Amino acid sequence: MKMVDRDLIVAYRNGDMDAFQIFYGRHKDALYTFLYNRCREEASDLFQETFIKFIDAAAQKEIINPKAYLFQIAMNLVRNSSRKAKVISLSDEFDIPDIETEEYEQMSEDTFKESLSYLAKEKPLLYDVLHLHIFGKMTFEEIGKIKEISKDTIASRYRYALNYLRKFLQNDQLQIKEG
Repeated sequence: MKMVDRDLIVAYRNGDMDAFQIFYGRHKDALYTFLYNRCREEASDLFQETFIKFIDAAAQKEIINPKAYLFQIAMNLVRNSSRKAKVISLSDEFDIPDIETEEYEQMSEDTFKESLSYLAKEKPLLYDVLHLHIFGKMTFEEIGKIKEISKDTIASRYRYALNYLRKFLQNDQLQIKEG
């Protein structure tokens, strides 16, 4: 019988190290991919720090949704790291789904990075959903479980994030034409 994450963490708290190894095995790849897509240079360090903080928290308190808690720790560490550097690290290569107009094809990589940085600063909740869906390759349902909100709310935030980016980029294109 396959144990759910919560049961694994309870078993770990009761001294079963194999239970933690199973939990680790389930989530290590997704967590590392998430961190690598957000900050390549620091991904390994943040990966280790995430699990260290998770282990400390699991030893001290009951965690109701371990996967969500693990990814929340990772998101907080990425934010803290970004604040220290005062720059949000983005992937050098990225795939923008469902945007195929000439206006967006002509957009420079710098403009795209600037728009994502602006979204991250101004609307971090929208940015998290957009980033997890595009770069983390997670479904709305998976993101909903991590954030502990419905997949419909996640879908709405994703749509709002895309609209926000479109408006930002349209304003940028207008300024280029006027300038």
